[in-house]
Amino acid sequence: MKYIVNLLRVFVGLLFIFSGLIKSNDPTGFSYKLDEYFSVFAEELETSQDTVLVSFKSENEEETFKFPINPNNPISTVKSENTAWVEDVISDDGTDTLFRSIASISLQNTEITQFPIFKERGDTAAYAMVVTWSLNGKSFGADQFDFEVFNSRSKKLDINTEAYVKANSPIVDFLLGMRKYALVLAIFLCVLEIFLGLALLIGWAPKFTMTLLILTIVFFTFLTWYSATFNKVTDCGCFGDAIKLTPWESFYKDLILSVSLLIIALGLRHIKAIFSKPFAVKLLTVCSIITIAFSVYCWHYLPVKNFLKFKKGNNIEELAVIPEGAPSDVYENIFIYAKDGLEEEFTLEQMSDRDLKAEGYEFVDRKDKLISEGYEPEIHDFKIMDESRINDYAEDFFSDKEAYKILIVINDVNEANVESLTELKEIIKYCRENGIDIYPLTASNSEVVEAFRYENQLDIPFYYGDKTNLKSIIRSNPGLVLFKGNVVVKNWPSTRLPSQKLFAKKATQ
Repeated sequence: MKYIVNLLRVFVGLLFIFSGLIKSNDPTGFSYKLDEYFSVFAEELETSQDTVLVSFKSENEEETFKFPINPNNPISTVKSENTAWVEDVISDDGTDTLFRSIASISLQNTEITQFPIFKERGDTAAYAMVVTWSLNGKSFGADQFDFEVFNSRSKKLDINTEAYVKANSPIVDFLLGMRKYALVLAIFLCVLEIFLGLALLIGWAPKFTMTLLILTIVFFTFLTWYSATFNKVTDCGCFGDAIKLTPWESFYKDLILSVSLLIIALGLRHIKAIFSKPFAVKLLTVCSIITIAFSVYCWHYLPVKNFLKFKKGNNIEELAVIPEGAPSDVYENIFIYAKDGLEEEFTLEQMSDRDLKAEGYEFVDRKDKLISEGYEPEIHDFKIMDESRINDYAEDFFSDKEAYKILIVINDVNEANVESLTELKEIIKYCRENGIDIYPLTASNSEVVEAFRYENQLDIPFYYGDKTNLKSIIRSNPGLVLFKGNVVVKNWPSTRLPSQKLFAKKATQ
């Protein structure tokens, strides 16, 4: 028992230290993962419903329709011809018909300049979802509304909208508020992991250390179980970007650690301190201070060891290629039928020897179920989109395999380090004078970007991409990535942008 306990003690201690070191090397990336967890749990815990009140006004009368708000409903966004954003909800019961009909009105009536339904995400969580509409206190199904009759009442139709959003519950407000402190919490957890791992190795305060270790692993096991079961967070970030684990792999890893800690706890009497208590406290304190300093350094600049795909020396075109003969995604057709108000799913095989119509079933919908995932390249989501988010210029970026070019990543212009723009402008000037292509990438709204360009006198057109993807290119806002062809030459954070002279040296070597 003694040898097993001490063997597991070394295993768990080293694993905790390794995990903490990996994440302290990239505290910004770890903070992104914590932010994702906070957002997911906030949306899951918010179960309250409220309504968006939509008033249709004609010359003679006014009719009001109420639409429930449900934060848990999935939403996709489309853009109407009148530039108003339409929140298009895809529901399983076909009630999105009403929503689509209203959207058609907004497109057909030039008098209308604002679409009635909107989504707001901030201190309150408001998502529009069409379930029923009501008139004079009576609710109707989406298929019972006659828009042609409604349109015939007046040539001019005005739509006024008023939203009633129920305040979040305290726990949701807490989770949303914690997003602001994700970086601080990330550094704290890095320090905690290294502290506990080292404390276990040297045998300092065994009961106290084991209590904290068990509480920590129970918490992490719950997170990984939740991610694996509900597929909410596809990567737990246990070992940063150094070692990628699937949600279930992360969960099984935490289960092994939980069992190991349980065995150690049962054999706690076999743990002997290596150092005296005063020296152990000093050692743990010094290591904690070093961890904090190291984490802050990596946050302020860039990770000492870069595990991202856009690191120095990587050919991103090669990482984005799908080899010939690689397996593709395999899907199964699923047919949804309803009987007596209940919906059932059938495969083609299940339907082959049955006459569902004769049995009283009515067809509802069809969907594709993923059976097995195909090959996915290491870089599969790199896009350089124009303002419309339709045209992708990534192929143009890849096409020149010899010339120098730069990516300027500003994932959020509102949070950009504007103090670095002086050096950035000098680099842009040099690139223009020497024929080096410039690709400024952002995830911000185009109107916000234009205001940012005007305010900071940036005379360059911006391209657009997904915020999560841009964060995976470089851990800085803004960040600068120099390429020769499709090979990364150098990464610079906003806090350490090169002078024009130094950049010129890198871009000509």
